[in-house]
Amino acid sequence: MSEKAKRKIDPRLLWLSGLSGILGSVLPLIMVLAATVLSSWFRWDTNALSEMGVGEEAVLFNTAVLLGGILNFLFALGVQQYFIGAKVVKTGVVSIMVSSVCLALVGIFTIEHNLIHGVFALGYFVLAPVGFVMIGLGTKESAIKKFSVVCGLIALLAILVLPIIILFLSFKVGFAVPELIESLIISAWTIFMSSKLVFHRN
Repeated sequence: MSEKAKRKIDPRLLWLSGLSGILGSVLPLIMVLAATVLSSWFRWDTNALSEMGVGEEAVLFNTAVLLGGILNFLFALGVQQYFIGAKVVKTGVVSIMVSSVCLALVGIFTIEHNLIHGVFALGYFVLAPVGFVMIGLGTKESAIKKFSVVCGLIALLAILVLPIIILFLSFKVGFAVPELIESLIISAWTIFMSSKLVFHRN
């Protein structure tokens, strides 16, 4: 038996949460990439994505991360309903919820706020993949277990280790590149899990 709640779960709730996860992954990413194209000064070899929060495309960028945070929080509510059992899974879901709040706050506390912006940005980039790993370690569903752990670990390496390698080897790559790589990994996991919610049947 798959690891789903024995209680009756409203499939409409999971469907809406799954749809939120897909939209929250795809739409903000398109908006952010559009902002990089429309910003005349942005360069992948020197800039961080957060710098667009105060640039000429600030409204587009900040709306993207705010929208992404809200939609991903709604997605996390569905993930919470999907799983039962181990506390580590529940803790992982809470970690994803908090990361979603952090993402939304990145669009409010822009890089001009420096320290608090950095805390929220790091909170998103670290707490989301930590949540994936915890869900992977706690669930009994084989496909979710493997994909969650792999995505979580690669995402953490992308945001915590890759920037150090880039700096140490003096590559001409801005912080936007590790940010984009991790965002794509997070989106891959979210869309994967969203499909589980959308097609869930009691």
